[in-house]
Amino acid sequence: MKSPNQRDQQGRVAGGYDHLERGRKHYGLRAWADAYAALSLADQKTPLGAEDLELFAMAAYMIGRDDEYLVALERAHNAHMNAGQCARAVRCAFWLGFRLIMRGQMGHANGWFALAQRLLERDARECAERGYLLLPVVEQRLESRDFETAYAAAADAAAIGERCGDADLIACARHQQGRIRLQQAQVEAGLALLDETMVTVTGGELSPLVTGLMYCSVIHACQQVYALDRTREWTTALTQWCEGQPDMVAFAGVCRVHRAEIMQLQGTWPEAIEEARRAFARSQGIDRRATAPHSTSRPRFIA
Repeated sequence: MKSPNQRDQQGRVAGGYDHLERGRKHYGLRAWADAYAALSLADQKTPLGAEDLELFAMAAYMIGRDDEYLVALERAHNAHMNAGQCARAVRCAFWLGFRLIMRGQMGHANGWFALAQRLLERDARECAERGYLLLPVVEQRLESRDFETAYAAAADAAAIGERCGDADLIACARHQQGRIRLQQAQVEAGLALLDETMVTVTGGELSPLVTGLMYCSVIHACQQVYALDRTREWTTALTQWCEGQPDMVAFAGVCRVHRAEIMQLQGTWPEAIEEARRAFARSQGIDRRATAPHSTSRPRFIA
């Protein structure tokens, strides 16, 4: 019989193996709090490997543990680098940069993007990560109102996603193309691209993080052009998605904000005020979009 400190053939401490398996199982079931707790226990027994650190990071993100998300994701990046998995390390660096932008830490975020770009320069092979690093370029061009250059970069990112079979990348890039067309007052073309994006979102084809980001960004884009039927439709779908993950914090507050906005448009003011209060209570200290006085303003980059 193995002693508590004896490692199995995969290098795991025997006492932590059950926690790891439970954590993976809960993650697959989108039981985020249980996944976080089990993976945390497994990590305490034996440090998690790179792929399990990514699961741990996402579980932390979904229950609103933002600092733990960043720490775990940076550990995953380092573990991938140590294993010679450059592309996976680059993807972790991208998402670190993305989240830091959302927190307003622009210098730190740009540092991660620059590191990711430098890592990719070592390998000439095409990979989805090259497309991901085009996404912040699109947003930079949008800020300078260089719409066609932004659209071309988003199209390049989508094409890379298609060649590499990366549904998350395709959705992010297509939705950027849609937003660009809306800003150019090409409303029909823009909404068509956003509708295309939402087919993959509502079809469950995307990762949990990208699913939530696309819901929030597309709903906001539809509000900006007064596409109210779509706003209601996607808000209803977002509500159902959130209700299927009762311990999720990451997008629950923003969902309530959108619901409050729909109630306001319908003239049900008391219900709208109450829903806004619930959004504030659920997201205070976690999601600035749901607690800010002007919560409908689009944060920089994707969401």
